[in-house]
Amino acid sequence: MNEMIFSWAEDANGRMVHVDSVYQGLKCGCICPCCHERLQARHGEIRAHGFAHHSENRGANLKICYMVTMYKLAEQIIQEEKKIYAPSYFGIFKTGEIEFDSVIIDSKYDRIDKQPDVIATTKDGKQFLIEFTFAYKVQHKKKIDYKNLNCIEIDLSTQTLESLQDFLLRSNEYRKWVNNQDYFDSIEPQYQQRGKSVKIKNERECAFCLIKDNCCGIKLKGHTEPIIIENSGVTYRVCKTIEYENQKNQREQEIKQAEERRLWLEQKMREQQELERQQRIESDRQETIRAEEAVRIRQEKEQSELLETAKIRPELRTCFMCKSNLDWMRSNDDYAHCGPYISMRVPKNTPPETAKTCKGFRIKQK
Repeated sequence: MNEMIFSWAEDANGRMVHVDSVYQGLKCGCICPCCHERLQARHGEIRAHGFAHHSENRGANLKICYMVTMYKLAEQIIQEEKKIYAPSYFGIFKTGEIEFDSVIIDSKYDRIDKQPDVIATTKDGKQFLIEFTFAYKVQHKKKIDYKNLNCIEIDLSTQTLESLQDFLLRSNEYRKWVNNQDYFDSIEPQYQQRGKSVKIKNERECAFCLIKDNCCGIKLKGHTEPIIIENSGVTYRVCKTIEYENQKNQREQEIKQAEERRLWLEQKMREQQELERQQRIESDRQETIRAEEAVRIRQEKEQSELLETAKIRPELRTCFMCKSNLDWMRSNDDYAHCGPYISMRVPKNTPPETAKTCKGFRIKQK
């Protein structure tokens, strides 16, 4: 806050008056609207031009006194001028002056009720609530519910008593719409008048939108993110319906094509798996056939060997006739060498006549 020059004070009738409009000194009959101490008006160049607290042992906090003075003056300005300069409504409705037919002020800076600072009504019966705030001071001890109402919040922290009137009536800075049900209800008709079709959508609904990553919400010029409108404690987006329908249809088509592609791939996978299963079955069948054929050939061979072996009388048999004889190990000692001599339970250097009684004797096939 700038240098605290108290150019305004409260007179005996409870009105805020400027120092230039009252008698000098204690004759001004003014008090501080905060601490209610007597004030003296100074009209000179030697000492500061303005009101000064008269008490010698002043315990008042001048910063708080200044804020309360500004607060009460702000109420009086709006009540007397019957207008306010309103901020833009999310860039959809422009800034501009709102004129009132009647203005009711509260005149209570620090309170526990939920009464707004100013209740102003236009000629057409629209009601507007105005709240004054300071960056480091909150007047209301209980939160006010502005649902379905029109309310402007104005931060007076950067102002002085001298700049306040121009700030309230001509500036759009340091103020915002806490809620504006009239504007909110007029968004769709407003765009329709411009030849644009839009739909107000709750952001909860947007969370499940098919094209949420490519939002069709209205964007202000120079901005990349869509407008987020808060109304009655709920946030909304202004969706461009034609663009939304086009993108939604395109997205649905993409989803349909992706689903068809997925189903096609799943069918191809099932067909491939079935083909591989049939190939494994056929491979197993062929392996079984080959194994059975090998068994058959082996059995036939063994049967043939048994038949041929049976033709040789035991007394004529010799190990050199047996297929188990290892010819390559034969030496000059005339012993036969049986390959499986251990399992046959015969000597390593096998006497040829062993064949006469050996149960493993099998005639060599020619």
